[in-house]
Amino acid sequence: MKYFLSLLVSFLVLTGCDDGNIIEETFNFATATVQKCSSSSVLYKISDNEALILATPEATFPNVEGTQTIPVSGSTSIVYKKYGTTTSSENICGTPTLPVVEEWFVTGGSLEVISTKIFDTTNPTEVIAYNHKITFKNITFIAPTKQVVYANYEFGNYRTEVIDLAFDYELEATQTCSGNNLIFKYKNNNALLLDVDTALFDHTIGTKTALISATNKVTYRVYSGSLNNNFFCTAIPPTSPSLTEEWIAENGVAATSGIIKVETTQESPTTYKHVIKLYNTTFTKGVQTYSPAPGADYTFGEWITN
Repeated sequence: MKYFLSLLVSFLVLTGCDDGNIIEETFNFATATVQKCSSSSVLYKISDNEALILATPEATFPNVEGTQTIPVSGSTSIVYKKYGTTTSSENICGTPTLPVVEEWFVTGGSLEVISTKIFDTTNPTEVIAYNHKITFKNITFIAPTKQVVYANYEFGNYRTEVIDLAFDYELEATQTCSGNNLIFKYKNNNALLLDVDTALFDHTIGTKTALISATNKVTYRVYSGSLNNNFFCTAIPPTSPSLTEEWIAENGVAATSGIIKVETTQESPTTYKHVIKLYNTTFTKGVQTYSPAPGADYTFGEWITN
C-alpha cells in the first residue's frame, strides 16, 4: 500500500509540474514571424487559429544596444488565444470578429530584450535599424484549469527603424503669415510649423517660455512634393502637394520637456530679434517618436519684428 501511494504521489507531482511540453505541442509558433499593430505597441505572432500576443510600451525597444529586463506586469502583458477558425491581424489590432475558444494569461516572470545594431549593406558604418531579440523568462501560462511554467520561451525578433527626420533648417529663412499666428520654416518637401501665443514675441527683453500644448502647437510635416512661400498662408489649403507624414510635438511638462523658449534682444531702436528654441521636445506619429535634440535645446531660428 505504501509503495502504491508513493507511485501515486510521484505521478501527481509530475503531471502537476508541467515542463512546458504541452504548450510547445499546442502553441506552435516556430515558423511565425513577429508582427506589430500599426496603431498600438502590441506585438503578436499568428499560426493558423492561434495567436501569441505581447503588449508592452514602445520604450521597451529603444534604439540603443544592450539588454533590458522588463517585468510582466502593469503595462506589459502576454496572452495566448485560440480562435474557432483561422485568425488574422484584424482580430488582434482591430475589432475582433472571431470567438475565442481558449485563452491563457501569463503571470510573473519578465521579458529579456537584447538589442543590437543593424548596419546598411551599402554603408557598413551607418546604423539603419535595431534588432530586438525577445525571450520570456520564468513565466507561467494560466488557463482556468491548468498552468504551465517556462524558464525560457523565445518569442522572436522585432526590428525598429532608426528615425532621422530632416530637421536641418539652420540656413532656411523664418516665414510668417499675415492672416494667422503661424511661424514656419520649410526645406524642399518638409516643414516645421509653430502656431503659438504672440505674447512670446512682444518687445520685452529677455527669455520668455511656454509649454507646448493645444494652444501652443508645434508640428513637423512631410509632403509629396516641393513647397513654396505661399503654401501655408493661403485661405484655402492647397491639395497639392499632399501631406504624407505629420509628427505632432508632445505637450510640455514644466521645467522638464516640450518647452518653447524665445530669447528677445533689441537690434535697433525699432527692431527686435527673437531666437526661438525648443527644449527637449519629442514629436510623435502613431507610436513612433523622434526628438531632434534629446535633453537639450533645438534652435528653430530667428524672427525679426518691429
